[in-house]
Amino acid sequence: MALTRESMPGIAAAPQPPVVHTGRWVLSAVAIVMLGWSSAATGAMVPLLAGVDLGIHEFGHLVMGWAPWIIGVFAGSFFQVAAPLGLSAYFGFARREVWAAGPLMAWAGVSLRNVAVYIADAPYQRLELWGGDNVVHDWAQLLAGKPMQHAEQIAWCANSLGWGLVAGGLALVAWAAFGERRAATRFVELEARKDSLPVREPRNPLG
Repeated sequence: MALTRESMPGIAAAPQPPVVHTGRWVLSAVAIVMLGWSSAATGAMVPLLAGVDLGIHEFGHLVMGWAPWIIGVFAGSFFQVAAPLGLSAYFGFARREVWAAGPLMAWAGVSLRNVAVYIADAPYQRLELWGGDNVVHDWAQLLAGKPMQHAEQIAWCANSLGWGLVAGGLALVAWAAFGERRAATRFVELEARKDSLPVREPRNPLG
């Protein structure tokens, strides 16, 4: 029977080098770039995601239907951004899967840009809303009165923050990928250093 580290208790297993998931990081970064590009090219209406955002938006209204009207109206836009942002936090902190957290953060960013378009439309109410002509414009209600004068500034802030989340998602992925590669390089350097150290021969206590 061959003796191995696993079969001999008391002897620690040889340390394994960190795995570098290059393909995973590349795909994650490409997904973020595509989200940002699609959002910019289509005026913040990302295909497929726009439908998901709408579903989450309406779910937010439904869940908070019991609350005071201002909370119920705001809940749609809030849930639309908070859902992907919450998923990003879950994957980033709870599961330590930054490669997934980055695109989810970017999704929250493009969703917030979509909300910015809704905010900017409040003074004009030109957008075609889901549900027909009887649907009341959320942000026209929220900004009714003097706040309506600041709709453009609020929309600009939301749009800027949205782009910030997209950039933050890309920066997060780049940072994590760099850290993973640096850890692997550091491991190789330490192992090479160990191999270069002089080996002291054991002395015979009996002389």
